[in-house]
Amino acid sequence: LSRLNTIWKGFINMQSVAKFVTKAYPVSGCFDYLSEDLPDTIHIGGRILPKTVWEYVGKLKSSLSKELCLIRFHPATEEEEVAYISLYSYFSSRGRFGVVANTNRHIKDLYLIPLSSKDPIPSKLLPFEGPG
Repeated sequence: LSRLNTIWKGFINMQSVAKFVTKAYPVSGCFDYLSEDLPDTIHIGGRILPKTVWEYVGKLKSSLSKELCLIRFHPATEEEEVAYISLYSYFSSRGRFGVVANTNRHIKDLYLIPLSSKDPIPSKLLPFEGPG
């Protein structure tokens, strides 16, 4: 991550689970509006089945008018890692993804996908078009 520029810094908050400061790094897609369009605090409104997200992503990839952007969140400091891991564990143990509640005009849907460093990149997200 040290070679990549952050595209956003702010809070991720899921009430009664975790709140922490995080940085977002580019992975794939267009990031022109993300730094402006992501709110200061990303509120996670709930959970969603991965199957539902993958069906949606499949339709999105075949659309000419929609873009898929992937970003990676990383705790801003070592002190934030505990809350970051708590949120990851929450979704991972339940086999769910997070749904962001506060999106805006450029961002239609935003999901948090818990991936460990050992997990393969889901094929629905490939190929990467960006720094990877």
